[in-house]
Parts: sequence; C-alpha cells; structure tokens
Amino acid sequence: MIVIGLTGGIAAGKSHVARYFEEAGIPVIHSDQLAREAVLPGTRSFELVREAFPDVFLEDGTLDRKALGKKVFSSDKDRKVLEGILHPPIRELFVRKIGSLEGKSPLAVYEVPLLFETGLDREMDLTVVVDVPEQVQLSRLSKRDHMTPEEARRRISVQIPREERLRKARIVLPGDLPEAALKERISEIVALAATLIPKRSYDV
Repeated sequence: MIVIGLTGGIAAGKSHVARYFEEAGIPVIHSDQLAREAVLPGTRSFELVREAFPDVFLEDGTLDRKALGKKVFSSDKDRKVLEGILHPPIRELFVRKIGSLEGKSPLAVYEVPLLFETGLDREMDLTVVVDVPEQVQLSRLSKRDHMTPEEARRRISVQIPREERLRKARIVLPGDLPEAALKERISEIVALAATLIPKRSYDV
C-alpha cells in the first residue's frame, strides 16, 4: 500500500484538502482522531495524562481538551511531556488502522500536523504539504479559534519553520486553491502515487 503523508502549517487547510482525497475515494486517517482515541477513558494514556496534568480535568473526570491545549501550548516542557505520552499510542493506532486497509485499498492518506517533526515522513511514500503564507495562518487562527495574535504565533512556532517544511516536501499544495484546481491537483497526486513502490508493508 502507498501511504501519502499530508501535512502543513496549522490552519493551512489540511483538513479541507483531506476531504477532497476522501471524495476521490481515498481512505484518510486523521491523526487528530487517533489522538482522541489514545486518551479515551480507561486507556493507559488517559491515566498518564491525568497524572501529569490533573488540573485539566473537570469535576466529573472528563478531560478538558481545550484547557489541555492551552496549557501545553504555553509551555514547551508541558508540550514535550504530553507528546511523550501520546506519540507511542498514536503510532500504534496508526499502524493498526493502516494495516487494516492492506489489500482493501492501494492508497491511503495520513493527515498529521507534525509529520516532519516526528520523523514520520521517512515512512511515507509521498509527502504533500498544504501551504499558505504565515499571515493567512494568523488570520485564520484568530477567526477560527478566537486566538489573540500572540496565541496564534505561539501555535505556529511549535511546528518547524515554513521554509524547512517546504524544503522537505515532495509536493506543495497551495491551501487556497479553487475547487476545480484542487480536484485536478488531487487527481495528479493520486496518479503519481500509483506509480510508486511502497516503502513497507503494514500487514497486521
């Protein structure tokens, strides 16, 4: 199976592009969804997060994801602690899900914000970066998540610099393409992926 790593700066339009892959019949695995599954009540990761960040849980024991996000994006130390807890189970869930698709689909997409930061790009057969100028990211974050400019810049700074992300990308996809142009680019990417040889098998 060919696996495309889909990434980009925060608010660049990854989820928007992912929907077009899905409309083209390509299965998409979303790392954000895996992160939610990793901290479901009863999991080891849930307990580890509660031990590390007891102040982001509500009185009924529910994890306040918004409070957790605000906390870890305000502290590099806290963010690294959370990443240390979540990355292993997310990785396990990814392998399990991609493995379940072996033999059912010749191609899959993994949408993941920290593709290059975590070294996952080395396992992908093709990397696609959705890109917009940083000023567009700031504007989108302010409107979408009601962030101050300082909070938005902090979120952006967690990822690798835009220039490095573009340099590492096999394909760069503008995050503001019109629908027809985006569909055409998706078709081209799918056609290119069909010519590649998989780096590894994910049989489970």
